[in-house]
Amino acid sequence: MSAPALAITEEHRAEGLASRVVEILAEPACQSYRSLPAYQLSARLAFEAAAASTSQPGECPCDWCGQGDSDPIDPQGGE
Repeated sequence: MSAPALAITEEHRAEGLASRVVEILAEPACQSYRSLPAYQLSARLAFEAAAASTSQPGECPCDWCGQGDSDPIDPQGGE
């Protein structure tokens, strides 16, 4: 299922969470160090949601990329 707006939102959220993980790892004395597994899991899930909301190779419904059922160079049936 392609949902470009959701994919972009989730990707930005995941990048922010990943950035926070890096900040936490850089300073182990940080108060959030105990929450590190939660941040890591949240970032991974957000990246997965972004990927699931993006068209993947082989899912393209258009005929111009060459993955559809018809040939755009040699159209058939009144295309």
